[in-house]
Amino acid sequence: MNQPALLSNKVLFGYGLSAIPAMYGYVLILIMYMKYAVDDLGASPAVVGSIFLIAKFWDAVSDPLIGNLSDRTEHATGRRKPWLRAAAPLLALFSIMAWAPPASLEGFHLSIWIGVAVIGFYTAYTMFDVPHMALGAEVTLLPNERNRVFGVRQLMRIVGMLIAGTLGTYLVSQGTPYATAMAYALGVLTIILIFTGVSLLPPERASFKGRGGQNPYRALRDVLANPHARLLLLIIFIDAIGVGGIGVLLPFMVEYILKMDGMLPLFMAINMLASLAMVPGWIWLAGRFDKRKLIFWAFVASGLGYGLVLLITEGNWMIMALSSLIAGGSSSCANVLGYSLKSEIIDCDEYLTGERKEGAYFAGWSFMTKLGGGIMVALVGFALQWSDFQPNVADQTALVDNTILLLMGGLPLVCFLAGAAAFTRFGLTAEAYAKIREELDARARGDSVFKPGVGTAH
Repeated sequence: MNQPALLSNKVLFGYGLSAIPAMYGYVLILIMYMKYAVDDLGASPAVVGSIFLIAKFWDAVSDPLIGNLSDRTEHATGRRKPWLRAAAPLLALFSIMAWAPPASLEGFHLSIWIGVAVIGFYTAYTMFDVPHMALGAEVTLLPNERNRVFGVRQLMRIVGMLIAGTLGTYLVSQGTPYATAMAYALGVLTIILIFTGVSLLPPERASFKGRGGQNPYRALRDVLANPHARLLLLIIFIDAIGVGGIGVLLPFMVEYILKMDGMLPLFMAINMLASLAMVPGWIWLAGRFDKRKLIFWAFVASGLGYGLVLLITEGNWMIMALSSLIAGGSSSCANVLGYSLKSEIIDCDEYLTGERKEGAYFAGWSFMTKLGGGIMVALVGFALQWSDFQPNVADQTALVDNTILLLMGGLPLVCFLAGAAAFTRFGLTAEAYAKIREELDARARGDSVFKPGVGTAH
């Protein structure tokens, strides 16, 4: 395969580094933007929720389109790197628009500005995230090395999430002057860190060039025809529905139910540090147990962790801390071993079609995540308005409190347990994948007489 047994630390660091600013911006918008737009900018929660929902429907077009275009890109620097570099200034621009709108804007004009900023940001994030995930599946073809690649990616993403959940939430909570200064600093750092990270990566695989699929419709058909990918699409959507509203609801939970507004950074830190600490743990466990079993039990643990939210009452911060700890530690499994498993599904597609469509596959999974999250963000906006939520009023009604608790605790519990049950039907076993990998290696050496499109990978 003409590849080293182990990737260098420089390559791993470069791959992960570029994910930090993108994840910071993504998480901060997810967690704080609804509250910031409503409380500080004066926008309607239903309008903001609708904008997030529209952004997710736009993802139905942008995700597969960008995934297929990156698969088919034939730039001198590779299929993925040009997209990462192009995304950097766009992420910076739309972040500044979102957090620092002109003070004179209000009503309809403010809504239009927010809509352009949010939809623009999510488009730029897709331009970065889909090619970045695809690059992780290509930089090595060895299963254990893929665990390391996506483990480092998750570590760096957690760093971005941790900074967003502590420093970022603090700055935004201080009002628009702090949010504006933060936005401009974020824009500069986004460009610097993404370009630096990409510069540390090795050349992309020349053997994958020109093998990205014919068009987005054919690529989508192949993804949907792959039974392993199809099942994972369903599971990802179910789980995204469960957790999609948690980030948006967390500030409301802390301020209006716990009534401990200053504790938000602490809960975010507990969640992120637990996730960070478990990344090497999941990699270690994957070297000793079947990652499919580990993913199943992580689903169960995530559901139970989030379900603890149902027990929270005013001042009961210990249950919230325990929920953050369990959910954070278990959620990192899907973001490490889950991506390695997705890479094996992509290898399965190569076994059948002879093509390398990482972009199309990761675009599909990414879209399902964002669609579920977008639906939940919109639902949160409408649910808060329906329950007669009153901004900046300390004592909300019991209906508001119960709405927040059910959406943040009950729904994730049900969805994660349903996802775990569905995952028991996942059919790409470790033994089946080993045979697929053996055949693909034989093709690379020129030893195979197998013709893509003949036979199955079940």
